[in-house]
Formats: sequence, C-alpha cells, structure tokens
Amino acid sequence: MRRKLPSTTALTCFEAAAHTQNFALAAQAVSLSPSAFSRQIKELEKHVGQPLFIRQRQRVKLTSTGSMLLAELTPILESLEVTLLGASNRNNPYGAINIGTYPTLGSRWLMPKLSQLSRQQAQLSFNTITYLANDQIDANLIDIALVQGDPPWSGFRADALMPESLVVITSPELLSHPLGHAQDLLKQRILQHITRPASWQIWFDSLAEELTVAPLGPMFSQFEMLINAVIEGLGIAIVPKVLVTNELADGRLILAHEHEALTKSGYYLLTPKVKVGTARIEMLRDWLLGPL
Repeated sequence: MRRKLPSTTALTCFEAAAHTQNFALAAQAVSLSPSAFSRQIKELEKHVGQPLFIRQRQRVKLTSTGSMLLAELTPILESLEVTLLGASNRNNPYGAINIGTYPTLGSRWLMPKLSQLSRQQAQLSFNTITYLANDQIDANLIDIALVQGDPPWSGFRADALMPESLVVITSPELLSHPLGHAQDLLKQRILQHITRPASWQIWFDSLAEELTVAPLGPMFSQFEMLINAVIEGLGIAIVPKVLVTNELADGRLILAHEHEALTKSGYYLLTPKVKVGTARIEMLRDWLLGPL
C-alpha cells in the first residue's frame, strides 16, 4: 500500500527550520545546501497545501498551520527514531533490558540472579519496572516480565519459570515450633496479602482439610511488608516459599505448620511477541530459565 507521506528529509528540514527560524542555519544543521534545503520545504508545503513559514528577510516564522504541524510531528519523529534504534539494536547482545516484576519477587529472587549475570556480562544493564497486579503489565514498557498465574497471556510468549509452593510462616518468638493441627492455625492472628485472598483456602484444600473459619486480619498490599510484619511477631501468614528462603534458613522465620501447598498456578517468564528474538532479551531469558 502506497502511503501519501512526504520524505523524512523534508520533515527533518521543517523541524530544523522551525527551531532555528533561519533556513541557512537549518540547512547547515541537516547537512544540505541552501537550495536543496529550500526545495525540501517547498515540497512539504506543496504536500500540505498551505504555507508553513512566513518569510521575513533572513528569518522565518511558523504559520498557524506550521505551529500545529510542529506540535504533532515532533513526538512522531522521536518515536520513529526510537523504533528504528530498537530495530538496529535487535541483534546487539548488549545494552539495557527493561524487566517487569513484582516488588518482593524482584528484590528477593530476581536481584541475586541479575547480580550473577552482571558479573559475567558487564555490558548488560537492567531497568526494573514493578507492578502489584498482572493487569498492570505493559508490553510497551517491558522487554521481559516475571508473573504468577495461569497462561495464556495474549501478546506474550510464556515460559514456565518455576512452581509455587505456599507455606505458613511465623516468628519463632510467636510460636516456638510448628503446630501439629492445621485448625490451630486459625486461632492465631492472621495477616493476609490483599491480592491473594484465596491462599488459606488453597492451603487447606491441599491438606484435604476443611477451612472452618474464614481468616480475618490485617491486609498488606506488598509481600515485603507482610513478611516483615510476621518477623516482628504481629501474626502468621501464608506466603510463597520462594520469598522467604533466606529468613527460613537463618531462623528469623519458622514454619507455623510443616505442610507446603503446591499451587496449580506457577511463575512464568513473559516476553512480548514483537520482541522475541532480540539477542539480549533471549540471553536473559536463557539465563533465568536455567538452573535455579
């Protein structure tokens, strides 16, 4: 399909002239002769069908049509420049990668992995973009993303990253040892994550026991705050085990019950389909999908 568009040369000449308000200076900026530059401006005005500049001796001034075109054209040219740069860097194994992640998973699981990779590939750099819910993931902003849930995800390539195991945690000052009966957990003060209200039902179902009382207690929007609240002895909570491996290892937390619930949903690595095949993204993907 043939598009009725002027040349990019004409558009960049127009932008240069609008900013310098001088055709001679603008011609130098875009490395054209004055006559060639003038022809580009005339061709653009012919394409638009209206004058874009008022000529005033050695100076030029935008017409109202020219001002409107400049306001709308500049972000388009900037976006085109970024798009072309991204295309030219597609097979470049080095550069920046935007990684989407939940805040706590990012700090507790992802950062140690990236630290290892950075020591091997110093030319790579990483930007993290956090979200609290899956519907906040923006394919335009991220190159690769960590997510918990169930496929499919429209517009993304999804790779299974790791399963999810839920555990009930407590401070050793609150409970000195795991409880033997699951129902006894419901007598404790229960802290919950606001986006995972079904965790207790999932945990009891996996134990083949009835959840006799709906857990009620303080709600937290981030696992980091929830985990810290448990460490401080404010109550017990169900969390993904991957988030508390260090605290369980060093004794700051213990299991309030020995049972671990393997959920049907796991963690996945998402890549926007339009970015599949980009060298540095594929390198990071292979690294994260490697041995945990």
